[in-house]
Amino acid sequence: MKCSQLLRLLQRDGWYIVSQRGSHVKMEHDLKSGKLIVPNHGSKEIGKGLEKSILKKAKIR
Repeated sequence: MKCSQLLRLLQRDGWYIVSQRGSHVKMEHDLKSGKLIVPNHGSKEIGKGLEKSILKKAKIR
């Protein structure tokens, strides 16, 4: 999955961008606890392990 696709998926689930430092975006959710740090490298692919970890923390899969 591309970084941009992952960010869109998270935003559709209700996560929103709080801040960005360099190429890493910090996201929060109003109903779910915790924060996510997501790399934002545009059309570059995210590794399978990192993708799985982010989606697990976001409680999507």
